[in-house]
Amino acid sequence: MSNAMINIYEAEGYHVVRPERVYGRSSLRASGDVEYDGGYREATPEELYGSCSTLQVAPSVEPLAPRLSDEPLFNVILVVTLIGYLYMMLRSWKFIDTIYGDMLENQSERRMVSQGGELPLQSFKRRAAFIGALALALVVVRLSEMVIPSTSPIYNISGISSYASVVGIVAVVVFSAWLYALHKVAEWLTVSDSPQILGSIGYMNFVRLVVLLYPVAAVWLLADVESFTTVTIALIVCLLPIAILYLKDTFLFFVGKKIPILYWILYICTAILLPLSFVLHILFTLLG
Repeated sequence: MSNAMINIYEAEGYHVVRPERVYGRSSLRASGDVEYDGGYREATPEELYGSCSTLQVAPSVEPLAPRLSDEPLFNVILVVTLIGYLYMMLRSWKFIDTIYGDMLENQSERRMVSQGGELPLQSFKRRAAFIGALALALVVVRLSEMVIPSTSPIYNISGISSYASVVGIVAVVVFSAWLYALHKVAEWLTVSDSPQILGSIGYMNFVRLVVLLYPVAAVWLLADVESFTTVTIALIVCLLPIAILYLKDTFLFFVGKKIPILYWILYICTAILLPLSFVLHILFTLLG
């Protein structure tokens, strides 16, 4: 900027700061015109930052791989389940204490009824089952994220990946409907209350699973790449006792009814392994 232009601006009331006040007494004011033929040129680090500066080439940053667990709906459901779990722990601590104390006994549910009453127990179980169903849907999403590659077309279709949690909820609802229909059909065919008792055993162990395992599952759902393996191992270790308790309860039921062990194995495969294998088959078929 020329001195004439500075005088004009100052005459109009503007305060022009001299280059010496901004950049020091050794600074010089140039005209602003390009002094090099061909236009602007690239300055060297020495010209910009001094003679002791050097140019360092930073490594290229890899693009972040898309993740289904980064979607807003996934995080909203996780926050809702966390608030619901904390509320349940605060309001129903007597039932939770009974679950911890009687996990190895077959009559734990009867003891819970005698201590807290039938209606509070049923309300507690429904809340725990609802929280567990939502958390299980998020687990389905996280497992699908591990299987689906980052180059999958699902990430390129606008809005599809954001509904992954809805798909997980649908999968949990279908699985629950399968279990309900299986026990109802078995009850109708056998004209016995044994399938209902088996369903109650699975229901109670699912409540135990939610109460004991939800904190670890929540950490697993939010785990990053560095801590994912460690949290997965902790989740499996915590899951094994509940799975063993469920197998023990159902096994003792079949033994108490004097039903052959082969029918117990058939029940486990039909009620648990068959729908899981069906879901995995559909998932891998879509990916293939």
